[in-house]
Amino acid sequence: MTAWNAFVSTNFAGDQACAECHEKEYQAHLRSGHSRTLTRMRETVLAERLAEMKSYQDPRREQTFEFEAIENQIFVRDPIHAPGVTVPVTWLLGSGTHAQTPIAVDESTQSGVELRWSFFPRSEAVGLTPDHQRYDDFEPGTIDCFGRPMDNADIRSCLGCHSTVSPPPSLPLRNDLFVGNVGCERCHGPRKKHVELAHQGRAGEIKPLLRYETAETYIETCAACHRDESSVDPNATANELVRFQPYGIQRSRCYLETPGHLTCSTCHDPHDTVSHDRATSIEQCQQCHGGGPSAECPQQPDGDCIDCHMPLVEWTTGIAFHDHWIRVQTAMVQE
Repeated sequence: MTAWNAFVSTNFAGDQACAECHEKEYQAHLRSGHSRTLTRMRETVLAERLAEMKSYQDPRREQTFEFEAIENQIFVRDPIHAPGVTVPVTWLLGSGTHAQTPIAVDESTQSGVELRWSFFPRSEAVGLTPDHQRYDDFEPGTIDCFGRPMDNADIRSCLGCHSTVSPPPSLPLRNDLFVGNVGCERCHGPRKKHVELAHQGRAGEIKPLLRYETAETYIETCAACHRDESSVDPNATANELVRFQPYGIQRSRCYLETPGHLTCSTCHDPHDTVSHDRATSIEQCQQCHGGGPSAECPQQPDGDCIDCHMPLVEWTTGIAFHDHWIRVQTAMVQE
């Protein structure tokens, strides 16, 4: 672990170091969800909210969770079903765009639990963690009382996608070995030597370790967390698949018939928050569909490209994603 910490401190500069020369991108990143994907629970507003709430009634179980803040740490209990058990909440996962879900990591057992309650920013309320309807049944006195049990691999997978740097499997699971949030160096690689030489006017001598020269390599990087066919359950339903944007993009004619052109950054600024400017999104479609037979839509010439070809699909109650499989939706084609 000492060697790992030395590796991180020797090679990774941190987002603030990037801001010295890349202020515009740094400020954009602060607006993005990537900048807040993994936060120590004790540092979150939600921790304060839970301490004030003191308790939460599960909507699908006859169960009440009790919260308490002790020495800047939030704890959860279920004195009825798990008497004597106190679970320290470790991390809060999620940018806050749709939901934020806490997990508890027990370093002594190298296991944890995805907790049964999450925070939903749009409703400003705590509610059932998405997909936890599957875990309504539980055995009293077990970790199941608190949510979905997680083994070592589960925790590494979750924290790995939500962090800039995560320790290799050869090291034990320890919270202080993760560098939280998806920062600059998650996508650009370790840049400390680049920063040091930049102070000498020699920044160009250290080339990026990660290069995005093709649409394929770009999408592969995004798909490491946002998922493509290689990491999607083949039995997933349509509403489950909509969560995985690279999976949809790679099935779109826009991608298949424009090799080397369409990728995630064609429509999204990789440094900034997701834009909700519909007019700009339509203009991006028209960059390719601005002339020829595809210039005018036969169904709704004055309509909205996004509504028709990338509609919102509900993943779970209150949370919807745009379908990135860009196509003519059969339900919308008039017979």
